[in-house]
Amino acid sequence: MSLGEYTADQLYDMILHPETLKSYPGFKLALEMGIANNMAFYHDLPYEEIKQFVGEEKEAIFRNIPAEIVADNEVTWEHVGSTSIKGMPGTLFPDSLILYKKYPPPREVFDALMSAGFDFYGAGPLHSADLWFLKKVQREGTRIDGGLFKIHLTPSDFGASRMLIETRDRCNNNPADFEDYKNSKVKAAEHLAAGNIMEYKRAKGSCKLLQELNKKYGETTPPKN
Repeated sequence: MSLGEYTADQLYDMILHPETLKSYPGFKLALEMGIANNMAFYHDLPYEEIKQFVGEEKEAIFRNIPAEIVADNEVTWEHVGSTSIKGMPGTLFPDSLILYKKYPPPREVFDALMSAGFDFYGAGPLHSADLWFLKKVQREGTRIDGGLFKIHLTPSDFGASRMLIETRDRCNNNPADFEDYKNSKVKAAEHLAAGNIMEYKRAKGSCKLLQELNKKYGETTPPKN
């Protein structure tokens, strides 16, 4: 899939030359896709429904990546974020990671994402190696229909990705960590109601768990303006 005047070749060339990503209007594209809309906060996310959806998306993407590329580049998938933590409140926007051994990502992985209907957003706010892809969810009859599915394509040793994985695992296995993170998200939700997504992300990072992991993996909370 190409975006406006950009072809897939041009987009991948930007990935090979990260400095060019600064001029890519990815955030404008994301706004047009509705990333700032419908960011309601829910206390009853449909965990099993989203888990099934994410699994099907993974299968569709990996089906188009040659097995030798997956093996040689150690390509793996992780469902992360609030929708990967059973019982955790949050938004209805699923997140996943596609991890690989060393930057830049294989062209075959990039092509598989584009073929699966994702749009390339560009680099995230923390690092040029954190590549974001967005897709409008088409799941008629479900609560996630019309939402956005975001995939981060990053090296496997990228601190923010490791932090997302550990946050998920600790919240799913440690009730104290779960409650700590949950309480910070509920308190931060007032910023979503005001339409301030980045302030919501910053505020939920104030919990003890994320403060600890920020020290472990390096600062991964968006800076306050």
